[in-house]
Parts: sequence; C-alpha cells; structure tokens
Amino acid sequence: MLQRIQTLYLAIVALACVLLFFFPLAAFFNELEGNYKLFIYGIRSLDPEPRVVFSAFFTLPLVALVVVSFLLTIITIVSYKKRWLQVRLCAFNVITNIVLIMVIFFFYAPHITGITKVDPEYSYFGMLLPLIALAMLILATRAIKKDEALVKSADRLR
Repeated sequence: MLQRIQTLYLAIVALACVLLFFFPLAAFFNELEGNYKLFIYGIRSLDPEPRVVFSAFFTLPLVALVVVSFLLTIITIVSYKKRWLQVRLCAFNVITNIVLIMVIFFFYAPHITGITKVDPEYSYFGMLLPLIALAMLILATRAIKKDEALVKSADRLR
C-alpha cells in the first residue's frame, strides 16, 4: 500500500536520485593543473580558461545509472500490490546503486586524477547521496518482506 513505511524509504531514494544532479560528487583542486568539480552530468572547470576540457559524453554512464535507479524506484512504489516484484526491483536497484558507487570511485576518480594529476576530494554531500539511497533501499526491502510475512500470517488465520 502507498501509506507503508517502505514507500517513505523509496521516496527518499527517488529524492536522492534527483538531488544527485545538483550536488557535486568530488572536487579536484590544484593551482597548477586547474580546479574541477565532478557532477553526475559532467565535469565543470572552475577556472576561466580550463587546461583540460572533458566531453559531455564522458559522464553519460553516471547519468544512465542514476536515471535507471530513479525509474526503478518509481516503478517499485507504483507496484505496491505485487510485493515480491517490489523485492526483486529493490534488489536490482541495490545492484544498480552499488555499480554507481563503484564506477565513481574506481573509474571516474582515478581517470580524472590521471588526466589532471590532482587527487579527488570527496567531502561533498553529493557523495553521500548514493550511500543514503543504498541504505534506504535495504531498509525498504526489509520492510516489504516484513509486510509480505504479515499478509501471509493473516491468510493462515482465515
């Protein structure tokens, strides 16, 4: 049902996916090489004349993973009558968020570091958003399973 706690958890996941487009994931600061911020939709230079120019297609996999996660969350919220489908969609969404985190840490950050020769700084709210979404998805899965157990126990009493 839409008034269950898992809907609140899934709404927080959807909100985290939307907020990822507004907050930077990491920053790369160096006076010699330039200053850059990694966003989901691209890499912005904070300098008037950037030394390294990144293509807009460079972060397309990040955008795709966030959009897939958002769509899975909305589909999970809407399919409240099919609890086992919700559990499967949440599990797939957990995998999607784990892949998103791994891609950020193990591909984008080292790749940008290799180009700009600047170590990333992850002290931004944007880096916490995928972790918050992951935690909320795990809580939502547990709540959906608990809800299913409650329905099955009520069916046994009839």
